[in-house]
Amino acid sequence: MEFFEVFIRTFEEPRFELEHVTYLLLVLSMLMRRIAWLRVIAICSSIAQVNHALLYEDGNPVVLFWEVTLTLVNLGQLAFMWWENRKRRWSSEEAQFIATFDPPLPPVAAAALIRSGYWHDAPEGSWLTVEGKPVDGLIYIAEGQVRIEAGGRSVATCSVGDFLGEMTWQSGKPATGTAVAVGPVRYFRFERSALEKAMKARPVLRFALQTSFNRNLIEKLVRTNQTLAAPSPG
Repeated sequence: MEFFEVFIRTFEEPRFELEHVTYLLLVLSMLMRRIAWLRVIAICSSIAQVNHALLYEDGNPVVLFWEVTLTLVNLGQLAFMWWENRKRRWSSEEAQFIATFDPPLPPVAAAALIRSGYWHDAPEGSWLTVEGKPVDGLIYIAEGQVRIEAGGRSVATCSVGDFLGEMTWQSGKPATGTAVAVGPVRYFRFERSALEKAMKARPVLRFALQTSFNRNLIEKLVRTNQTLAAPSPG
């Protein structure tokens, strides 16, 4: 009981007020779920502690050094977070590509995704994948249409917003069909090593890609079944 009585009396002494504020802010920062708010409140706590050291501890050099260091570190991290998540300017095709993913990608993850591949143009009749051969790159169609052939028969079509080779790209098995450009096609091809590196650095990318693959695969299966069920001409 004596301890608590002494503790309660500290609220009546001005020299302890800033120290109470310091620890209250520190506890409050630990309750924050958003890292940015945690750092902002931690900075306020450090500033309060610096003022306490200057007013009541004769400028304690140990306290001043470490609290100023903590403040600078948190300010640096806040600046880095702002830089990573700042609004970026995308080209129209990049914006369309990024909008494909759900849930939406953070700007820094979207930028990493864009850096993991290159844009290509394919003339009519080009083969983007070949049945029975390894798929060396994951493809996203931005413009145009692609016909999928298996066993010499047209089984499906893919167009804007579709991925090609996602299943075989993940498994490493040969392509199950040949993708032929029906007309001029604009597409984005991921480089395997670059994409794997990006997913390792940004786990949100792996989740976003897998979710998009699953959704797009269902859409393509529905279209394929409709094509196979359609009566043959004549």
